[in-house]
Amino acid sequence: MKNWKQIGIKQDAFLYDFNAKGALLPLIWWDDSHVNMPGRSFGLPSYVGSIRQKGTNEYESLPVMGSLLGASLLGIDKSNVNGVDFVGMTKHFYNAANGANLIMNKGNLKMGNTFWYEIWPGMAFSMLVDQYPAKKDLAEIMQKNAAHWLDIINNLSVNRPFPDFNFTSYSLEQKKGVYNGVWHEPDAAAGLAWLEFTAWKNSRDDRYLKASKACMAFLQYRPAKEGPFYEVMMPYGAYLAVRMNAELGTSYDEIKMLNWCFDGNNSDRDGWGVISERWGDDDVYGLVGQKKEEQYAFAMNTYSHAAALVPIVKYNPAYSKTIGKWLLNLANASRLFYADEHPKNRQTSGIWQGDPDHVISYEGLRKDLDHGNDFAIFKGILTDKGPYAVGDQVKQYRSMTDICIYGSAWVGMLGAIVDTTNVKGILKLDCNKTDFYADRSIPSYLYYNPYKEVKTVEIDLGNGVVDVYDRVSKKILIKHLTGKQKLAVPAEGALSLALIPVTLKVLKRGNKILAGTYIIDYLGK
Repeated sequence: MKNWKQIGIKQDAFLYDFNAKGALLPLIWWDDSHVNMPGRSFGLPSYVGSIRQKGTNEYESLPVMGSLLGASLLGIDKSNVNGVDFVGMTKHFYNAANGANLIMNKGNLKMGNTFWYEIWPGMAFSMLVDQYPAKKDLAEIMQKNAAHWLDIINNLSVNRPFPDFNFTSYSLEQKKGVYNGVWHEPDAAAGLAWLEFTAWKNSRDDRYLKASKACMAFLQYRPAKEGPFYEVMMPYGAYLAVRMNAELGTSYDEIKMLNWCFDGNNSDRDGWGVISERWGDDDVYGLVGQKKEEQYAFAMNTYSHAAALVPIVKYNPAYSKTIGKWLLNLANASRLFYADEHPKNRQTSGIWQGDPDHVISYEGLRKDLDHGNDFAIFKGILTDKGPYAVGDQVKQYRSMTDICIYGSAWVGMLGAIVDTTNVKGILKLDCNKTDFYADRSIPSYLYYNPYKEVKTVEIDLGNGVVDVYDRVSKKILIKHLTGKQKLAVPAEGALSLALIPVTLKVLKRGNKILAGTYIIDYLGK
């Protein structure tokens, strides 16, 4: 188990070091092109050694916003780094100059190519707004982005009870969905449902909630056998199904949508889900990517998947054991994205020595190199049996390495969630950190015990006197204590804990358990 918090913190320092010395360093540069904003911005390459990116304004939003969000979740204030507001510079990605008026993956992009690159940056931007609520200028851009997507959702709903997302993207000029003849991206419904829901939470404008529910209807009425999972957004739709069922009393099919996130049975991108195998001598259970044909796991997808789904145990604790078991595997196997976990003949860019602490990961992990002969250039070099730490850029001659900032940047999501305990194999998972636009006043943690016997873990209740409520058993397990205490975790079971200050009265009201005015548990219908 790597120390994910330390990796995220060290990666932040490395990425934002303008004075770094060595081959392909520094990684960061200033952007004074002023494309969409009057002030200075900055860029990070998608890969270490990316060709045609460094020093330009053609960089992607994914490494920039991923790195800012990851660091922020780890407690680093990126809005004031020695007086520099890096967070505010993300306004560069609001494509106003070209008339798109959407947050996009670059500063000058047109719609119509791929939904996930056109929606996910706006989702990441909204997550940043959640972390920096005082930045009203960013919240205003978030609302503009959501409002424009609302118009698109309405256009996709003409003569229909809910929008149709069976497209690859959308044409702003023609005001209709676009299909490229190769694939559809129906999980755009999940991304936009989340984006509009968070805009509603931020503004309380009911138009956004209506749009969110319209997108969820597309998912609700989609046949279970036609999984829509294309890239990164479906888990946020599944999360939303669980949360809206609890908070708003909706009746979305949670199990169907969660299964779509895991099983890989998709109508367009068959095999995209959560891997449950052993590759060579390594367990890769829990990683996210292509689990059937290519057998290729990806860092960004894995970290964001965890961020989306860990908070669902606050809204439906029935998932506690499953989520806990999955995260234990994911947090362990994610180490295989990093160079120091492989000999040099099991990775494509072992020659680069600019990251001695190995805090930037590869793009992904492959079981073998035989699929489609894509990696023929490495035959004879990568001679050991897999899995292999790789990427898609060196083989396409687009980068000098496959060390991938656009994927690795999001590791702060995992670092913010995962902590170890005094018992090896039992993790402490923070269920609040990535529960964006939710009340996070009551500390909430998930513990899963993989052993066949009860294990006692040490938990730190802090300096205040608290009661510890378990959502799984519906019981208060610890009363009126403070500091470090011991707690029994059931054999092959889980605890979903809420740490309640004793100053708050716990009571049942309808189908909710409250601590003062804070909801700590939902009892279902």
